[in-house]
Amino acid sequence: MKENTQLNIDGIITNEQSVAIDIYEKEKPLSVHWELRTILYIGILLFTTGISILVYKNIDTIGHQVILTIIAALCIGCFYYGYKHRLPYSQEETKQPSPFFDYIVLLGCLLFGIFIGYLQVQYSLFGLHYGIAIFFPTIIFFFCGYIFDHKGILNLGITGLAAWAGLTVTPLDLLKKNDFSDTTIIYTSIILGLLILGFSKYCDNKNIKKHFGFSYNTFAANILFIATLAALFDQPFKWLSILFLTGICYYYIKYAIAQHSFLFLLLSVVYGYIGLSYCVFKILVSLNGDIAVTIVSFYIAASCGGVVAFFINYKKILQIK
Repeated sequence: MKENTQLNIDGIITNEQSVAIDIYEKEKPLSVHWELRTILYIGILLFTTGISILVYKNIDTIGHQVILTIIAALCIGCFYYGYKHRLPYSQEETKQPSPFFDYIVLLGCLLFGIFIGYLQVQYSLFGLHYGIAIFFPTIIFFFCGYIFDHKGILNLGITGLAAWAGLTVTPLDLLKKNDFSDTTIIYTSIILGLLILGFSKYCDNKNIKKHFGFSYNTFAANILFIATLAALFDQPFKWLSILFLTGICYYYIKYAIAQHSFLFLLLSVVYGYIGLSYCVFKILVSLNGDIAVTIVSFYIAASCGGVVAFFINYKKILQIK
């Protein structure tokens, strides 16, 4: 039974009001905003993927110059459209008038990345300086992210920055071996995460594109948590890693409460739980077998109860009314 029908039976609303509600429910417009956005994003990804496959399969028949010219022309066309239709730069969030604006400038940036990558692979534009091949488009992505007020392009820039930092300090043979527990990578990741976090904090204090804070902190939190856990697992100075992990959890729990963000609260709890579990089991290894089994049983039961309590009370933790 419909709610308005029940309200009519209970005498709370009249027959005319119930009929009006029925008419409104039948004739009100249905929003397909997110469906269209998803389709457009998927379309851009499929388009850029198709270009990449076309280049790979027809490189000998089409020719490098023709492919580069086509990609460059499409890229320039996208950037020209973005420059022509963008709103003036503002420190606050700006909503572009055209619904296709965000997707066209995103396509332009993706094509620019393909263009630079093609030049590097085919013509060694930057020689053996692979870091420059990543850093150059990264700067462009950051610039476009702020000029066009586009979070997706900003995320490309942050990703490029992380890739550049990792490639700069890491020998190629280490990457080929997939050894990401190297001390240099861990410490570089921690420094990079702190720099991203610090820059986000600075922008918030100066009221510079504060809506970008979510993107910055998402990357910073994951980088810091993963790097700290890697240091805890594979490096000496365990207590220092534990203290640092505790500090990060404390900071992002406070941040989650201030922003009413379930994501950052969840990240803090999950990564903190992983670190706590590691410490518990590390200590239990040195204990007697029966005692260890008993403690593990209590720990698993308590942690499961804690997870249930967390999901029941997360709104209270975030102070969401």
